[in-house]
Amino acid sequence: MTRILFIGDIVGTPALVYLESHLPALIRQHNADFVVANAENLDLTSGGCGMTPASLSRLFATGDDLVTGGNHSWDAPDHSVHDDARVLRPLNHKQQMPGRGAGVVAKNGKRLGVINLVSRTAMPLVHEPLPALDTQLAEWAETNAVDMVMVDFHGESVMEKMTLGFAVAGRVAAVVGTHTHVATCDARILPPGTAYITDVGMTGPADGLQGYDPVQFVDAMNRSDNPGPPKRMARGDIEFGAVLITVENGCALAIERCCAAELVAQAGGGE
Repeated sequence: MTRILFIGDIVGTPALVYLESHLPALIRQHNADFVVANAENLDLTSGGCGMTPASLSRLFATGDDLVTGGNHSWDAPDHSVHDDARVLRPLNHKQQMPGRGAGVVAKNGKRLGVINLVSRTAMPLVHEPLPALDTQLAEWAETNAVDMVMVDFHGESVMEKMTLGFAVAGRVAAVVGTHTHVATCDARILPPGTAYITDVGMTGPADGLQGYDPVQFVDAMNRSDNPGPPKRMARGDIEFGAVLITVENGCALAIERCCAAELVAQAGGGE
């Protein structure tokens, strides 16, 4: 059996510090073979959110194997992060954009293929996600490149995420949703063996708006204008959004939500 720990949208330096303190112990506690995280909100940069080489280096040092992205994948001015094969961006975006939309992590004789998609509800001008996914799956099948596949589908619409899940049920081990930063309670196994959840939620400061200080967004609503990119992090304890997926022979046996308090307690840590 293989266990995959997937961490929802990591929001800012407070979340990174939290993972540096707790993630290595959590990986050991839950015998996670692979760790994948959505990290498009890892940094507040001059371009808005995004990722920087320094923060990604710290994240990988915690035991994370690969990161996925979404609509903020290119916010940071330095696009060199996409030179790293461990960094994915949406596969169905324009191919001339920096980076790659799929990657393979090989550890202990096991090969996990990860596909990053974004919905048109999050980025209206991207290509349809399902044809892009089908093409990637066919390429991997032809070369026998992977033993199991998980998909990070970054989008707003519950219906769209569910539809993609049913469209690939039995062909991938997991479809996990990201982007809204709000955890859903619909984790389940789609027959004949695909783990599904509409949104994993975020890993970031809980006392705010998607991990950010809500003041600028409230002010913009009062003025009926665009709030622009986030400028300040929220306060409060870290909300840990993650799921643990158990896979055997390429099919999911279980998906369970990981609660920060429970996991830290099991790992012998504390808030």
